[in-house]
Amino acid sequence: MPRRVAVVINRSAPGATRKIVRALRDHGRAQIHETRSLDDARATIRTIVARGVDAVIFGGGDGTVVMGLALLAEACRGHRRPEPAIGVLRLGTGNALAEAIGAEPGTPRGVIAQVERACDDRHAPRAYHLIDVLGVRAPFAGVGVDAQLLEDQSTLAAVIDRVPVARAVIGTRARYAASVALLSAPRFALRARPRVVVRNLGAPSEEMGADRAPTGRTIAAGEVMWEGACTMAAGATIPFFGFGLQMFPFARTRRDRFHLRAADPGVTEIVRSTPAAFRGEYFSPRVHDFLVERVALELDVEVPVEAGGELLGRHARIELALAPPISVL
Repeated sequence: MPRRVAVVINRSAPGATRKIVRALRDHGRAQIHETRSLDDARATIRTIVARGVDAVIFGGGDGTVVMGLALLAEACRGHRRPEPAIGVLRLGTGNALAEAIGAEPGTPRGVIAQVERACDDRHAPRAYHLIDVLGVRAPFAGVGVDAQLLEDQSTLAAVIDRVPVARAVIGTRARYAASVALLSAPRFALRARPRVVVRNLGAPSEEMGADRAPTGRTIAAGEVMWEGACTMAAGATIPFFGFGLQMFPFARTRRDRFHLRAADPGVTEIVRSTPAAFRGEYFSPRVHDFLVERVALELDVEVPVEAGGELLGRHARIELALAPPISVL
């Protein structure tokens, strides 16, 4: 029997074009819902859950999936129903989760193939662990340069959107480039980085070496794993960190752990190591890798926190923990 499938499309996602939506509606195998705001998405997902569905496919990028999962959990609690399986359409700026699960291309043919697979009950869901941070589940989360880039992009976007002509002309990629050049790069070059203490809170963590083997060092609950200037302190259950960057090569080493990477390289090393990072081969004396179950990141100042490309405000302390698995089609 075919699964009952609902597709929730974030129309703000760059790949969510009229052509894509029309193709999905013409296909007719799934319920198609378009959303344009967080409140809109919340109401839509509540309606979907109330009616009953076997799978929900989120059309957008990593941020769309992260917020969609939060709204789905909220709706399922409210209706006292188990969470359905989820799927992803590769329609965002950052598509790390879509890349990790092998989602089809974000073309009309690709999204239809993705929906067909979700509808076909011969394709069994796969269990995927995510990270829990501040009550949100995401494939990667943490603090550092990437989170600061997101905050700077959001700041610049707010300025651009006040000018009607600029809002229409300056697209997502141009805004990202401008925020890096005008805000993020000068900040990183001229200001002192915050300091972070990474503390183990769960089962014994394991340090990994550049040779991709354990170093032999284990860290018990309550002990400090690493501390230093925070260029990045982030965890992931998938190798990808957006835009195809494979920043977490140990993410799939153990199902009961996620990869925590803490690093303090300067701007020169970041630029020089970018090609290696795309290949999943960035290792350095300034990069420290651990397999962990639960950790605390304790900073000396409040910093932006991101989860799957979604900003979660500014905090001086957060915990990252391995979340129970979700079902992914």
